[in-house]
Amino acid sequence: MVAITSRLFVIACSLLLGCGTSLNVSSTEDQKSPRVGQEFSLKVGQQLKLEGVDLQVRFAGVPQDSRCPENVNCVWAGNAEVALDLHHNNCTAVVTLNTLRSSGTGDEGKVGGFRIKLVKLVPYPHTERKIAPGDYTVTLLVTKEAD
Repeated sequence: MVAITSRLFVIACSLLLGCGTSLNVSSTEDQKSPRVGQEFSLKVGQQLKLEGVDLQVRFAGVPQDSRCPENVNCVWAGNAEVALDLHHNNCTAVVTLNTLRSSGTGDEGKVGGFRIKLVKLVPYPHTERKIAPGDYTVTLLVTKEAD
């Protein structure tokens, strides 16, 4: 809870100060920078800049994962939260996306005229193995919002 409160404080301060904060982000060397409209995957802690636009994405982690394990029958499918740090036009935002929405598809967020969609989060929970926080990989799709 303290970490969330601290992040919200940083965001609020940066908004009050005209988005003067910056997120130290560099593309990973082993992954070619994707373009808007192309799906891409990130491991926890990995970050990249989208090619041709001023948008950088960092996969901060999975603060909560209550998805039903694949080898169990559950009444509810469960949900996982994916935390992303986004940097656009010298502004930093923290966006949390969910694996399950009422429509049954991944969640979407918006920042600076871009729509960020959660396509997939792996690995999927299983009762016989624990997922370490650094084991997650997220697949995202960034598109430009219609004017």
